[in-house]
Amino acid sequence: MAIRPFVFGARLRDKGRTVRVRSQEKNPKRYVVEDSAKGRPTRRRDHPSLQGALRDAARSWRGRLN
Repeated sequence: MAIRPFVFGARLRDKGRTVRVRSQEKNPKRYVVEDSAKGRPTRRRDHPSLQGALRDAARSWRGRLN
């Protein structure tokens, strides 16, 4: 029997800005945070844990307020 890691994904959108958290395609035990906005290149950051990825996504999402 195959054991697969927990797959998690989230997408936050507001006024043309999107922050995504998802598992990597090559290594499902690692997570990726993608921060994109209209007129800007997409920033992509890799994280070894879901906790770190969610913390980074929350920091990016709060950063849109300033």
